[in-house]
Amino acid sequence: MEKLVIYLALNGVLVLTVSIIAGLFLYLAIRDDREQAAWHLLHAGGTARGVMLIALAAVIEYPVLSDWQLATMAWLFIIFTWTSMLAMGIRAVSGERGLRLTGTTANKSVYILYGLGTIAIFPACALLIYGFVKAL
Repeated sequence: MEKLVIYLALNGVLVLTVSIIAGLFLYLAIRDDREQAAWHLLHAGGTARGVMLIALAAVIEYPVLSDWQLATMAWLFIIFTWTSMLAMGIRAVSGERGLRLTGTTANKSVYILYGLGTIAIFPACALLIYGFVKAL
């Protein structure tokens, strides 16, 4: 359990660091009057995801789940976080939104990464809810 807490918190801090760096690029986009929305998304979305992982690290002991369920849930949250961060980063650099699995490699990458994150987050949330309800 202790290692799981460390993995969640460490990944949360790493994501926050990427988010802070994205904030610098957001500043440059604002200063140079360039497209800002994707950098803002990476900066704000990264901050939210980093805080989510750190918060999860703080409460991971409360859901009543087996060790494998806890580990699966935690790693699914981490996978969701990094796939969406990578997708947002590619979007910010390339301008590709990833709305369909067509077009450029960057567009396809954003689409696939967002898809993988979406697949990961739902069972992660379901396990967390189940564990908390079971803890009641």
